[in-house]
Amino acid sequence: MRRSKEADYFDLFIKAASICNRAAEGLDELLDDLSDSHLKSNAIHEIEHEGDRLYHEVYFHLNRSFITPIEREDIMEISRSIEETIDSIDDVAIMLDMMSIESAKKRGKGMCNLITKACSALVTAAVEFKNFKKSKELSPILVQINNIEEEGDALFQSSMKELFNKEKDVLDIIKWQEIYKSMENVLDSCEAAADAMERVIIKNC
Repeated sequence: MRRSKEADYFDLFIKAASICNRAAEGLDELLDDLSDSHLKSNAIHEIEHEGDRLYHEVYFHLNRSFITPIEREDIMEISRSIEETIDSIDDVAIMLDMMSIESAKKRGKGMCNLITKACSALVTAAVEFKNFKKSKELSPILVQINNIEEEGDALFQSSMKELFNKEKDVLDIIKWQEIYKSMENVLDSCEAAADAMERVIIKNC
């Protein structure tokens, strides 16, 4: 019986990162106009389903692959981190809809801008990762993602400080502290994907 064609895991990483980037762009559009948050949140949720299906596809292929281009645990870690980034974006969108947020806070929009930058950089990193042994562009991109995450940490802290010091509406404080935490989780997961790629470079180069 003919063996099925081996999966191209690097192409699957690119697909996963592209799905992640689409979810981030959807979140950006949602924060720009929250008047139809339910529809936009549902659209992001559909993108998240795409990410789930692709993650399961990676797992399916790994169970049947005899030889993999990098270690199995690294393939799973990269895939899982990208999937967790998509899930975290979905979490933010669900919160915005569920909590009936009518307008985005300036710092919330700032956090989202960092998310879109990080996810866009992740796509570029995934494309370069296909040639990770020779690419001179990959390491600077991974450093960029780490820097964006650090910028996100600083913005998260200042956002929480402003929220507790200046916001008078207790309900708004409760809502936005959860939203800010979820946004920080997106950046943490994106950084985890970049760190997983960096470990592969260290182990193989």
